[in-house]
Amino acid sequence: MSVYHQAKGSIVLKLVIALLAGVLLWVLYEPYQIREQEDHFRRESRVRMQNIRSAQLKHIELRGTYSRSISELLEFVKAGLASDTLNAAIFKPLTSGTFVPESLLYSPKTWKLWELSVMDTTVIKKWYVEDPNGYGSIGTLSDDSKVNKASWEE
Repeated sequence: MSVYHQAKGSIVLKLVIALLAGVLLWVLYEPYQIREQEDHFRRESRVRMQNIRSAQLKHIELRGTYSRSISELLEFVKAGLASDTLNAAIFKPLTSGTFVPESLLYSPKTWKLWELSVMDTTVIKKWYVEDPNGYGSIGTLSDDSKVNKASWEE
């Protein structure tokens, strides 16, 4: 008789161990994947808000007031790009490719409209856009020192 015995185990136990190892790997990988998606949406949202800021600055430069709605701003950008009064170089490329005017309409995570407010009844005209998913904002309606400033750039 040999000193070494081959370990014997149930095939069911081996399958359970393999299944638990797979579950462990999935549990470790899923939070990483969620963080990566959140980082992507945060970067994309902020690029789109910066493009809204660029469009608003051009709008006030050419028309003297800020655009009161995102759809009005989109029409301004489309018309400006078509007539060459706007240069596409003022807009940052999206994380997934080049700038597209329609990207100004929605937040990339939930496709909700941006929350845009304008106050032009004071000496210093102000506007404010906020991401509906909480990834930041640009501008202010109350603090004159934060006009056109992004919340993540402070």
